[in-house]
Amino acid sequence: MAGRLSIVVVLLAVLLGYVYNFHLRRIIHVSGAFRKPERTEVAPGDYVTIDNTLHCEDMHYHELSGLIFTACEDYKGSRLTWFPPLGHFGDPSTAKMKGRLQVIDPKTFKTQILALEGFSGPFVTHGIDVIDDPDKPKGEAVYIFAINHKPNSEYYRKNGDVNAAKAHSVVELFHHVVGSDKALHIRTIWHPLIVTPNDLFAESPTSFFVTNDHYYREGFLRIIEDVFPMAAWTNVIHVQLQPGLVDGSDNAGVHASIALDKLHNLNGLGHGRAKDEILANGCTSGLAHVGQIREDKTGRKIINVKEVVEFGSPIDNPTYFRDPYANGTFDASGIVSSGPTRGVDFFSNKGKEDVLDPIMVWKASPRSRKEKEEGFVNDEQGWEVDVIFQDDGHRIRTASASVLVAIDPEEEGGRRRAWLFISSYHASRVIAVKIDL
Repeated sequence: MAGRLSIVVVLLAVLLGYVYNFHLRRIIHVSGAFRKPERTEVAPGDYVTIDNTLHCEDMHYHELSGLIFTACEDYKGSRLTWFPPLGHFGDPSTAKMKGRLQVIDPKTFKTQILALEGFSGPFVTHGIDVIDDPDKPKGEAVYIFAINHKPNSEYYRKNGDVNAAKAHSVVELFHHVVGSDKALHIRTIWHPLIVTPNDLFAESPTSFFVTNDHYYREGFLRIIEDVFPMAAWTNVIHVQLQPGLVDGSDNAGVHASIALDKLHNLNGLGHGRAKDEILANGCTSGLAHVGQIREDKTGRKIINVKEVVEFGSPIDNPTYFRDPYANGTFDASGIVSSGPTRGVDFFSNKGKEDVLDPIMVWKASPRSRKEKEEGFVNDEQGWEVDVIFQDDGHRIRTASASVLVAIDPEEEGGRRRAWLFISSYHASRVIAVKIDL
């Protein structure tokens, strides 16, 4: 009996060693601990910097208008003084918290700052989403959902509650007529389940999903969350707004429930190939969860993860590039995600104003059924994952959002090319590079 028990113990030790060795190897690979930064060379005319685009953490390409929407800041040091997503709570004064909604024209490379009509509060920008106004002709007007990490007055007021959270993070809802120079503030949205919001996925003006990227707002356990994939403590919240119940308070008519949970460092959200497909990135794990939105037996909206795509670095906000020039022989559509080349340097770099943070931009293209039948698939994923651009940090500091805008092949002598726009929460400007698809 003792001999059999010993064999079982040895087998379990081998199994656990293999499992944890796999996780360790994955952590090291994604962190880039032994990775050397590289720089993709581009022709002078194939590289553009977008002026007046500071610290734009998220971007979305609105296909119907042909415009890129983003949320930026107006003060260079803002991310170091107050930015709860990085654990920075140094300066709670709101005078410098003047975030902006902006529109980038991918043809002229010019940006327009939108006047925020009916909004005067502090605005610390993070993730956004943009959807068409269902009551207008398509492409004429949009709703913009935007995360806002405001200081919590309950903590910072004189004799405030020291047990209260330092940040009161909310979602701001705006309405914008495409081509105008303003966005009308509709309302502020908050619910107790919205704790550490990062990014948004809007279904309609009254229904959206939002990630909580950490369970802990700061401290040692937050670092544990970042480093170890086994710390699967984050979730995605579904929020439903009840029309007609806005009374001036943030939580009026706001109903929320957990749509997806027990996953690691859920971060950016993106729209997928179909209306009910949602992309949810596990940032420091380098995993893109491809999910389907559905309702459970009670009518509550949940996300069912169908596939997981593995990337080789941390990944932030995902976007899905829908190739408008796809044909029977070539389709460049796929998930575009980006992040730091060396995530291992994140903790030492995040508190510095000027530092090189090299980047990697990835594209995961769904493999066709024909390719699977011909044996091109060498793993369990139905995706081909490739690096499409790299920078050593001299052109842009880190990367949190990337979008592709296709170029008409006739303009490129038949070559399939696109402009790749890259932004980040720490970058001094958005950049655009022309790449081959």
